[in-house]
Amino acid sequence: MKDWLLENITLSNFLLLGVFFVILVAYKKGVKTIPKVGWGLILLILLITTRYLPAQLIAFEEAKVPQWNIKNCDTTQMQYIHVLGAGFSADTLLAPTSQLNTTTLARLVEAIRIARQLPHYKIVTSGNTKYGGITQAEVVKKAAIALGIPKQNILTLTTPSNTAEEVDAFIKKLGKNKKGIVVSDALHLPRALMLYQKAGIHMQGAPTNYNIKKGPHDYNGFTLPSYNSLSAMNTYLREKLKYYKDSW
Repeated sequence: MKDWLLENITLSNFLLLGVFFVILVAYKKGVKTIPKVGWGLILLILLITTRYLPAQLIAFEEAKVPQWNIKNCDTTQMQYIHVLGAGFSADTLLAPTSQLNTTTLARLVEAIRIARQLPHYKIVTSGNTKYGGITQAEVVKKAAIALGIPKQNILTLTTPSNTAEEVDAFIKKLGKNKKGIVVSDALHLPRALMLYQKAGIHMQGAPTNYNIKKGPHDYNGFTLPSYNSLSAMNTYLREKLKYYKDSW
């Protein structure tokens, strides 16, 4: 129930509540009070629907976990690279790489990039299925094999449905004494690493799928209000709420 609520909390809902609040105030206090409340609501809408504020908040969060660097990794030990799931299709007419959504595929590509630098590694895929049949973990495994990873170097966790369950499944299968690397979206990775730390295991992070990039051609300043900016703010809000929920 909590996960459903967090998935469905959006700023659009809050803005709709704000409109109802303005109407309620106007009804109770009179229309003369609308300008004061209305200007506050307009200012809030401008802040969260233009690019600058969402970009700054997301960039700050995404910078918390630095890019993975082999110099910080013990290459003499077996490294377990946990690729967190993010969605797939069970359409068997497609190649495994096409069955993965773009988020999961990017995570797998990052895991393979890391694996090719390590002498000893296992890629761990995770994720169940809501509809029966092949699981997300198995599709990611097939995609990894298609991209050149030997099948004996891949482990699957086929029961988890969310990040907390993925962490639990990893620890139940491999214990707390393994050396590991977690691959996920840069915005999501702080929560995943927090869950591992909470469970008593230290993992390195390997962020990918950055929402905010700061190259010479990337603009993250003020823009006209847009749905994309509102969507980015929604994504940030949901991830922070999930972080606080999982940290309890």
